[in-house]
Amino acid sequence: EGSNIAKASAGNLYNISITTGGTAGYLMVFNATSAPADGAVTPGLCRVIAANSTLSIGWAGMPRRFSTGITAVFSSTGCFTKTVSATAYFEIEVQ
Repeated sequence: EGSNIAKASAGNLYNISITTGGTAGYLMVFNATSAPADGAVTPGLCRVIAANSTLSIGWAGMPRRFSTGITAVFSSTGCFTKTVSATAYFEIEVQ
């Protein structure tokens, strides 16, 4: 999938994992109830990830707070330009 709406309202992000296919790119997390359109963006979190890899990020004692919603996106371009790539798998723990 290219994006995942983990929570469509305010909440806490405890863990997020992404597994990529043959495309390297960027995990982006937005304080939003839906994924933004491709183009210029300002994510709340952005991490680079190699092709055919898994990346896990966790906040055990102090989760990341999102005031609107929690939406994860996999982009094949940089942290501030979104080009969705439907070549990833997300696992997300929210509350």
